[in-house]
Amino acid sequence: MKLARYHTGREKFIAFTGAFHGRTMGALSLTGSKVVQRKGFGPLIPGVYHVPYPDTYRRPAGVTPEDHAVACVRFIEDELFRTLVPAEEVAAIIVEPIQGEGGYIIPHPTFFLELECLANKYEILLVFDEVQSGMGRTGKMWAADHFDAVPDILAVAKGIASGMPLSATIAREEIMDWGAGAHASTFGGNPVAVAASLATIELLEQELIANAADVGGHILDCIRDWPLRFPNVGDVRGLGLMIGIEIVHNQQSKDRAPELRNRLVSMAFERGLLILGAGRTAIRLCPPLVITRDQADFAIDTLEECLKQLTSSLE
Repeated sequence: MKLARYHTGREKFIAFTGAFHGRTMGALSLTGSKVVQRKGFGPLIPGVYHVPYPDTYRRPAGVTPEDHAVACVRFIEDELFRTLVPAEEVAAIIVEPIQGEGGYIIPHPTFFLELECLANKYEILLVFDEVQSGMGRTGKMWAADHFDAVPDILAVAKGIASGMPLSATIAREEIMDWGAGAHASTFGGNPVAVAASLATIELLEQELIANAADVGGHILDCIRDWPLRFPNVGDVRGLGLMIGIEIVHNQQSKDRAPELRNRLVSMAFERGLLILGAGRTAIRLCPPLVITRDQADFAIDTLEECLKQLTSSLE
């Protein structure tokens, strides 16, 4: 946010509903995932506007995924710029290429083409948050690579150093034009964390990105038919080892079922499998990139057992 403001001389930002960008004051202002994360911390940084993120599964009836993606971007120009904020005051559009906390939502590729066109038209920076989706998790170094999308600024952390505290802001030289002393961090460039990051990048390039693509593809091949086999599975989606499973009461109405999702998480834990919820009603599968096929098969078998038991209990 600081770099975007400094470079553009503008002060406002556009983020997306369902987004999670962090909990410090600036990042929290961009976050639109859960009200509990924002409650009691206002006023947050002003000038942040949230717009709809294209959820392919929950798109309006009769609308194609591509048209839904286009409509979400058109909303910015047709509604936001017309009623709330002048385009020339917007420094950046900040987006997760795949929404993490929002439910492991994968937008249609057209979304990024439209975003890039909009950003270029109004000279707005495009910022990708790849804290959760980057560093090989999706079977490519960056999730954006799946969509041939290139941001102006890239935010990276977590997987960059395999758990050691490190983050990075990556941008082209002409954008990162602030002078010495304009920005710094007490913990920036910690030598131990940097060493961990260099080792992590070497492992990713040698084998772990390929492993994420291979094992992630294997998991998806095994569970892709779950909506046909289990009435409470509405959708299965994912890239590499970033996989979401949508849990619903009814596949036709797509009624959200957070209580069933939470039951499945608990049932899996009791059987030795640790999984997490994502969004209002999805399960996320985001194992370490060193996972083997045998370990993945255990997870698949365990989840199948839980889903069978859940289905039986609801009959």
